Amino acid sequence: MSVLLDPNPPSVSVAATARALPKPDYGIDAPGVRRGMLTAGISGAVLCGVGVTVAALTSGAFATAATWLSVAFLFVALYGLGMAVYMTYGSRIGKLRNRESLLDVAGAIRAWTGHESVLDVGCGRGLMLVGAARRLTSGKAVGIDLWRNEDQADNTPDAALENARREGVSDRVRVETGDARALPYPDASFDAVMSHWVIHNLPEATDRTRAMDEMLRVLRPGGVLVLADIAYHQMYRAHLEARGLTDLHADDGGWEARVIGALSGGSFRPQALVGRRAA
Repeated sequence: MSVLLDPNPPSVSVAATARALPKPDYGIDAPGVRRGMLTAGISGAVLCGVGVTVAALTSGAFATAATWLSVAFLFVALYGLGMAVYMTYGSRIGKLRNRESLLDVAGAIRAWTGHESVLDVGCGRGLMLVGAARRLTSGKAVGIDLWRNEDQADNTPDAALENARREGVSDRVRVETGDARALPYPDASFDAVMSHWVIHNLPEATDRTRAMDEMLRVLRPGGVLVLADIAYHQMYRAHLEARGLTDLHADDGGWEARVIGALSGGSFRPQALVGRRAA
């Protein structure tokens, strides 16, 4: 499946078009997890209140037990609500800032000319796809996805195209349906290949390495790979270095990634690798 929006009228500048349109909506990542955290937080707050009430109305061992339970439920409430708030912030604000930072790093490794052919693997609602398209003039940004709503809320081709329209780059964007493990493109087709918080969704290690190999296969010699994810970072780095990725820049996410990684038990720690395929 391939969808291409009509380009903006040539008389309308990208900046003016973007100002006149609603802000893009890049959706909520892992909506089921955020919903679960929110539910746990609200439930913990309610049960904490019940415990406090019971402790106030009783005495002795029963009151002591109710007090300790209310403290435990308070921690559940703080954790659940805190994680839900962070995930909302990350989806609405944090990832937009991270997008520009990653594209800047890619440009430092291989300067953007505006004529690149770019692929976004697992493009979702178009976060990286549209960000790359904003740096193009005559180039083209292609996004490919399987459009699973459990990975991102309201994940559809139309949503990605609408965000491209809202950011004034619809003439430079195309979206298609396909699997990261079997990209439907010839070898060395793109100057830059990127993937943002996608391949951790593949449950098997062999599938994750296959997806990375496919990204490298369609990347031109000298082209730049941007791989951001929330887990499996050491595995990714070892595999990409073994495949000859050079000029490697590793972003460990700083204190924010360390804190949220600790709070999530290591299951959510945003980091990124950016490097060049050997010529």
